[in-house]
Amino acid sequence: MQNALHRMTNRIRHSLELREILEAAVVEIRDFINVDRVKIYRFHADGSGEVVAESIDGERLPTLLGLNFPAEDIPEQARQLFVKARARIAVDVVSQQQICSQLDNMDTGASLEIEQIRYHPVDACHVEYLQNMGVCASLVLPILHQQQLWGLLVAHHTESRDYSPLELQILQLLVDQLSIAIAQAHLLIQMRQQVTQEATLNRINQWLHSPQDLATIHQSVLSEAIATLNGVGGRLYVSASPTGQVAHLHHQGEQPTLADLEESPFWQQAMGMDITTSERESPPALTPLTPLSAANHNVFETADAPVRIYSIDDLYQVSELADLAIAFEGTQIRSLLLVPLAYRHQCIGCLTIFRAEIETERLWAGRVDQDPRNHRPRASFEAWREVRQGVAQAWQPHELKLAQTIGTHLYMSIMQRRIEEAMRHQASHDPLTGLPNRLLFNERLALALASAHQSGSSLAVMFIDMDRFKVINDSLGHDTGDLLLRQFAQRLTHSLKQTDTVARWGGDEFTVILPQIHSGQQATYIAERIIQSLQTPFSCNGHDLHMTTSVGIAIAPYDGQDAETLLKHADTAMYRAKQQGKNQFQLYAPEMNEAALDQLVLTNDLHHALRRHELVLYYQPQVDLQTGQIVGLEALVRWQHPERGLLSPGQFIPLAEETGQIHAISQWVLHTACTHNYAWQQAGLPPVRVAVNLSAQQFQNHDLPRLIQRTLLETGLPPQHLEVEITETIAIANPEKAIAILQQLRQMGVQTALDDFGTGYSSLSILQQFPLHQLKIDRAFIRHLAPGTKEAALVRAIVNLGHGLGLTLVAEGVETVEQQTFLQAIGCNAMQGYLFSQPVSAAAIPDLLQATLARTSSTKAWNLN
Repeated sequence: MQNALHRMTNRIRHSLELREILEAAVVEIRDFINVDRVKIYRFHADGSGEVVAESIDGERLPTLLGLNFPAEDIPEQARQLFVKARARIAVDVVSQQQICSQLDNMDTGASLEIEQIRYHPVDACHVEYLQNMGVCASLVLPILHQQQLWGLLVAHHTESRDYSPLELQILQLLVDQLSIAIAQAHLLIQMRQQVTQEATLNRINQWLHSPQDLATIHQSVLSEAIATLNGVGGRLYVSASPTGQVAHLHHQGEQPTLADLEESPFWQQAMGMDITTSERESPPALTPLTPLSAANHNVFETADAPVRIYSIDDLYQVSELADLAIAFEGTQIRSLLLVPLAYRHQCIGCLTIFRAEIETERLWAGRVDQDPRNHRPRASFEAWREVRQGVAQAWQPHELKLAQTIGTHLYMSIMQRRIEEAMRHQASHDPLTGLPNRLLFNERLALALASAHQSGSSLAVMFIDMDRFKVINDSLGHDTGDLLLRQFAQRLTHSLKQTDTVARWGGDEFTVILPQIHSGQQATYIAERIIQSLQTPFSCNGHDLHMTTSVGIAIAPYDGQDAETLLKHADTAMYRAKQQGKNQFQLYAPEMNEAALDQLVLTNDLHHALRRHELVLYYQPQVDLQTGQIVGLEALVRWQHPERGLLSPGQFIPLAEETGQIHAISQWVLHTACTHNYAWQQAGLPPVRVAVNLSAQQFQNHDLPRLIQRTLLETGLPPQHLEVEITETIAIANPEKAIAILQQLRQMGVQTALDDFGTGYSSLSILQQFPLHQLKIDRAFIRHLAPGTKEAALVRAIVNLGHGLGLTLVAEGVETVEQQTFLQAIGCNAMQGYLFSQPVSAAAIPDLLQATLARTSSTKAWNLN
């Protein structure tokens, strides 16, 4: 007995082939226990089994080697008993007795110190099954591998046969040795597969790092993958790159009739593409799929390479592919493997391998009657050949792992090339808009100038600046500003020809090269087209933004023959367009240089204006239309320039906004206005509100309420005597933030007003949410105000709207008695304009306030005649 065990152990040590070990084992075991037949029965994935090794004594029992047995021959209850309890089952047909020896605890799996032996009568069907096989005694021992039922060791004898405890013990040791051999063979298979895979990956890596062109490389890798994975065809799809390379597809062998297979919803979802939120304008967004069902295909994913790949054994059985099945009809394709080229959530394409259907042949031990009404064991175990056609080939785990690794190598190779390409692209392109940057623009301009000089033609250079972009950036944030820049760049590009060059110069500035133009008129036509393209609002993060632009044009060779001169002159023309009111273009003219120099000098002087105390405040009264009393004073800043005299805000405030000095100037205005008002009240003058205009930059300061509160504390002015004014444009730029700030100011007791109402794009639904006290009607509606005019109807509607919202109405720019009379008649609360007083210095305010004391407080109407 010990000799058999020793020979078995040596065989395992010296042989690497599992088949040789199994064949030797059945011979040794049959000789050891002296029975008619010993066979090793191996289970398949579908539960059926095959006799893979057999030893028989003469012709007392027929051979079963190579025959398959259906899964029903081994009931599930018996399978569980074999796995969980390592049960050995001996059956004696003559006595119809079954002995079951359990080595492990059925519930816990722990080994028993003393094996548990139970005696049972044999099921009649089992007795008949063995009798039909010619067996009188059988012994079955489970062969386990990785805690799974790998197979069975079965001993058959034509006569009754008992087994001694020692025989069973030796047999169990032999079975344990078989488990070791199976594990050893499994490792050997894995090693061979690994060697094959490494050889394949080495060949693929050689291609991926070869100096060949990219199309040849990818086609060769696809060919290698198809051959290695036993496919009949395949496809390698690589999506478009961020730097502008278009998507491309390589294919080989059998193919479906649908050319754009990777654009189908199934492939898009398998690749992790969010086809419902794609920013592509064409083709249209595809209908989203429900999550891929796992019923008819497998998802393969590992921790070290967390990319899902999809193996579909039979594409005609997958519901998600029902719409695509027609594309595979008429081909050999039956199975497919879809490997996204991805890492985490970043997918750049996919590798798809197709397999053909195959024909299978199996030998069964007797023909099984599948009629459920027949519960009798089959009477014959004579070999029965089953041939099946059109069988789908299943994908094995090692094939899935290899495919996943190939996908990873492809992904890394493509990404490495894209990174290198992106680095080259980033050196010459703007990362936000994707347009050429200043460096590439200068190179193209130099080439265009050389070409124009050689051909004797002209070209134009445009300098384009977005008007009031800083307001958007400060009010809505840089995310919205960046989105606006991208959309602006797209509209610029669509307004030009492919032969033109548009670049982002920096910030909100863009430059354009128009090669081979025939006249300045042609350049102005293009500029008008650009300006016209901006008429449609930009939709950015829930905001409809109305933007304009200023365009400067310089033409070579008339306005310069080198790049630097042309750009400088186009820039000068652009600033002239801004000075003329924005939203227009200007052709360069030599006299613009003098104006540009003048603006530069004025900008430098503005840096010293505050320090030299050159800024002064003027005040324009707001008068109650019923009593004639002054109820408010609007603070207006002026610049007392030492050489140019008194400058209005329009002459220097835009410069202050461009240079960032607007913050210091705005704070000075606020503090000085509060100081003046408090001084007037301390002098016994009637208390009135002083109104201060907030700039867009100042209003976007999140510390604004605290800054105003500190100013009130420093100056001593009660909060109800300060009014802050914001324009309609500032308010609607970021309504949520505006409402929050105005609400804080209202809680502090500060009065709030909306200036220039009617000139912006605010909606009534937004207006009613603003916590305002006062609405100021813009002077554009008052200028031509007269009964029966459109202006009269508009002003009346605004007054009614304001009163409906509980607001006080102030009309700006009132200059005639007729305007005053009409405003009184429709119930407007107050007016402001030259009819009562021009803006006056702070020194003149006490006299104006004293004059109001003499006015009657009667509610009767009054007029300034």
